Amino acid sequence: MQRQKLHPSTPVDSRIRIPLHYQRQPLISRLVSRYGVTVNITAAMLSATENYGWFDLQLQGNYEHICDGLLYLQNLGVHLMHTSIADNVQCAVSPQSLHHSLPTPAPPVAYQVYSSQSYRLRVQICILKDYYQTPIIFDLVSRYGITVNIMEASLPANQQEDGWFDLDLWGKPQQLFSSCDYLENLNLPLWLDASSLHGQLI
Repeated sequence: MQRQKLHPSTPVDSRIRIPLHYQRQPLISRLVSRYGVTVNITAAMLSATENYGWFDLQLQGNYEHICDGLLYLQNLGVHLMHTSIADNVQCAVSPQSLHHSLPTPAPPVAYQVYSSQSYRLRVQICILKDYYQTPIIFDLVSRYGITVNIMEASLPANQQEDGWFDLDLWGKPQQLFSSCDYLENLNLPLWLDASSLHGQLI
């Protein structure tokens, strides 16, 4: 099926449902680092006690990369409950595309490498309702090169109430420090789990 061009500034709205066995995988982070897609989470419900979680995503960037990123998720078994691509343009993201091989990723987002040691830091962030249009996860990945795994999340779809993310941040020490500075400069309520900070050789 031939893809039609979508203007780069046109956001693509998608709702994805994530099965339990993928809830501890940094899927949103990979859309940024592997495919160079700007991702903003506008609503979410993810809990370690539920069989499925879901995210409402607003995607922007190169249209081919957006399609390839969604196809990557679909090949993993993530259910595309809704995507505005299907409403506006033709795209290869469909049930039949599950039989295709995984797409070739876009060039990874460039970032500074500080050392060969990777650390994990658990962070809980309150997402104030005025920040729903701020792509916080995208900024953490694209600006600082860390891997962000969303462990649990609650962002009301009505965008009239505050929400929160429970995150695992993986990166070099300076990357993690810079990421925390960024979050603190946004004046978002932030809780750090100091006991979670430990190193793992990569």
